[in-house]
Amino acid sequence: MKSVLISSLVADMKLQGFYLCLEKKSLKKKDGSSYLNLLLQDKSGVIRARIWDNVQKLSKKFDSGDPVAVKGITYQYGESMLIKIDNISRANEKKYSQYGFDPSDLIPLSKKNPNDLWKELSKEVNLISKSHLKKITKNILRDHKDKFKVYPASISYHYNYQNGLIEQTVSLLKIAKEIGSHYDIDIDLLVSGVCLHQIGKLYSINLGSKMSKSNHKSLVGNAIISRDIVNKYISDVKNFPEDDKLRLEHLILSYQGRKEWQSPVEPQTLEAILLHSINFLDSKINFMRRDEL
Repeated sequence: MKSVLISSLVADMKLQGFYLCLEKKSLKKKDGSSYLNLLLQDKSGVIRARIWDNVQKLSKKFDSGDPVAVKGITYQYGESMLIKIDNISRANEKKYSQYGFDPSDLIPLSKKNPNDLWKELSKEVNLISKSHLKKITKNILRDHKDKFKVYPASISYHYNYQNGLIEQTVSLLKIAKEIGSHYDIDIDLLVSGVCLHQIGKLYSINLGSKMSKSNHKSLVGNAIISRDIVNKYISDVKNFPEDDKLRLEHLILSYQGRKEWQSPVEPQTLEAILLHSINFLDSKINFMRRDEL
């Protein structure tokens, strides 16, 4: 089947297509029976969808975060257009590649060139004055370059498109440098933290037949994964200062800010407070502006 891009959909249009299920919520109709409210995405945009019939049967065929093969019809509801889904199932390359399924078609591309972003990132890393911080930051980014340039920063919220992780990192670096000139902080530590605090997402987000948060992420958490990766590289550096190791570890573990937001610890240093604050602000603004991207 030929997939129809979300940007090409019009009302009262029968469709077959491949999309990424960003959200899956079970809600109640007026009569008390259940229906499913979905948010679907492809590289051209997002759209809401509903499953009104055969809800229990169809719900078992996919989960939030799955690529899905959809058959249905579009309809107008107020000012919004939605899809009424008649059939849906989890999509994978083995079964659906012959019909044109390509996982990369489900994630939008950043409008910014990843090679240009990498040059900006490398330039800022080279300005780190503490040799031990510069060394581990350069080594980690070098060893993860291919994925770092391609991965989204998240699946369904901020920078949720290809090249999103490196785009956000460069954005955070620019903010960090401005803040660093205003406050008396360890700018080398903050820059290293900006570059490395999300490195675990390269292991916790699956891109491919199932684009979702992996079981590893669910059981351990992105901050823990990032901390463990950084500590592995630190162990290869002779006489790495223990104080900087501890403070960098705290930056990574506290960047989510609050324990109720799944942060292992809350920020307790100036650099940690700033990393959390600029990350929260930048993510929120990107989410609110994603329709412009």
